[in-house]
Order: sequence, then structure tokens, then C-alpha cells
Amino acid sequence: MVSEMLTRLNSEPIKYRTIVLLALDTGLRLGELLGLQWADIDFEKAVLSVYKANQALGGKGIYTKSPKNSSSVRQVAISDSVMTLLKKYRTWQAQKRFTMGDKWIDGDWIFTKKDGTPIYPDTPSHWFRKFLKKNNLPLIRFHSLRHLSATLLISLNVPLKNISSRLGHADIRTTANIYSAALESVDHQAADKMDAYLQRVVGADDKESPE
Repeated sequence: MVSEMLTRLNSEPIKYRTIVLLALDTGLRLGELLGLQWADIDFEKAVLSVYKANQALGGKGIYTKSPKNSSSVRQVAISDSVMTLLKKYRTWQAQKRFTMGDKWIDGDWIFTKKDGTPIYPDTPSHWFRKFLKKNNLPLIRFHSLRHLSATLLISLNVPLKNISSRLGHADIRTTANIYSAALESVDHQAADKMDAYLQRVVGADDKESPE
């Protein structure tokens, strides 16, 4: 599902392609993604800083708040491929800003509406659902990209402590509890690898040891 989704994303608008891939790459919550400003991206170190989130308040528009908890304030490394996409997206946005002229409201937000103001949280969620439906992909919530990110990292044998830190969990046990099924699957893979090693070293023949 993930590989097909990524393939289908290639033909989608760069703004949505960027937010989906950044979510999958970093595991950030939707509000954290929408709270990002360009100043939060260190392009030299390929790291982003999370210390705020955007949410919509009924009838009052968008407001910026502190993250979910103190552990959510963190720095997350960005993959080279997503950094390349971010640079392309920044150039695309600069062109849009030039076209808008004095109608552009500059807040340094990464994900914006046509006039430069931050987009509503529902916007990427609705777009993502339409995208999945259009391509006959399993319907998942945008938030599920966060879980996909963690599951992929577990399958790639990234240490759980690092995954927990990227997700902004206060306790590594929280990560372990949420992703217990993925961890169990990887544990079975570890047992299979150990078995293959023992078979190779000890030998496939079941030779009895001398008494």
C-alpha cells in the first residue's frame, strides 16, 4: 500500500505531495506539520524544530498553541529526498508569493492557502481521503501516516528509543505499547535470522554430541 501510494503521489500537486511525504518521513502530528514555518527548517543540517502546532477553533479560525506535551518539543532529522522536495516546494511557493504581490500575507508558514495564511487542518485531511479514494487505495486517516512512519522505522530495525524521540513520546513504553504488533513481527524476523545463522554455523545435520 505504501509503495503504491508513493508512486501515485508523484503526479499530485507539490503542496500536498510535500505534506504527505513530510508526515511519513518525520512522524509529525498534523497540527505540528501545519505549525511549521520556514524558519523551523535548518536546510544545512536537514533538521526541523517542533515547538508549536496549529489548530482550528470553531468560529474563530486558526490559532497556534504549544505542542501536546513537553516531550513534543523536539528536533527531527529529515531524509535527503524529502529535503530536496522541500527546497522545490519553497521555490514553488516563492513564485506564488510573487504572483500574489501585496495580496500575499507573509507569516512564513510552510503550508498555506493562496494568500499565504495557514491552511485549515481539515484541508489536507479531506484532500488525502479524496486522493486515496481516487486511486483505489485503502482509506486511512491523515493521522495514520504518523503510524505508518513508526511502523516502517520498526521494520527497518531503527532503535525504538530513536523512534520514540521522533514521535515526541514522553516515555519509550508508550511507543512500545502502541506498536507492539509491529515489534512482535520484527522479533519473529530476528528469531528467523538467528535460526539461519545457527543453521549455517552449527550445521543443518542433527548430530548428537558425544556423552
